Amino acid sequence: MPDRAQSLDAIIAEIRQQSADEVTAVQQSAAREQEQINQRAKVEADRLRGGIVRKAKTQAATLQKRTAAIANLEVKKLNLQSQSLISAEIRRRLDERLAEFRQTPEYVHLLKNLVTEGATGLGVENVIIFAGDRERALLTTEFLESIGREIASNLHFSISDEILTESGVILYSDDRRMRFDNRLATRCRRIFTENQWSIMRAFTDNEEQR
Repeated sequence: MPDRAQSLDAIIAEIRQQSADEVTAVQQSAAREQEQINQRAKVEADRLRGGIVRKAKTQAATLQKRTAAIANLEVKKLNLQSQSLISAEIRRRLDERLAEFRQTPEYVHLLKNLVTEGATGLGVENVIIFAGDRERALLTTEFLESIGREIASNLHFSISDEILTESGVILYSDDRRMRFDNRLATRCRRIFTENQWSIMRAFTDNEEQR
């Protein structure tokens, strides 16, 4: 009996050992599988996180570009508004200076040059002059005859009843087919348009130095 009991104990001990070994193997296998799962999960998480990060970076870059574009557009709008204001101010001051100059004695000599240039440019015998009140007072018969003698003996001037509000004159052929616009404001605007940036830059620099 003792031998039988010992043999039974040995068998039970062996079974227990086998069971323990099996449990250990299962645990080790489960641990390895869990590690593999963890690794795959980490890789997937990194991939997803990388995608999220890349997407976030892309969105941030897009937002930055959009913000920069909006800011750039606003700057352009401000620049255009500033340029428009500067341009308007230059024209306003120019009109004031022309109005002041129109009342000076020097304007008489300039007016003669304006009429002479216009009549020569038209190249016709009969010239109609459109002028303002100030110019009409200066364009006397003697004044116009002196210009006629300088250009051509058969040149004849007449003053239109229509009154200009700007300095200078507009000259027409008697059939109104040809026109020579010698208003000072028109000439100044043409010069301003041709040299706008340099004039605006000089104006701005001058204002900053005040």
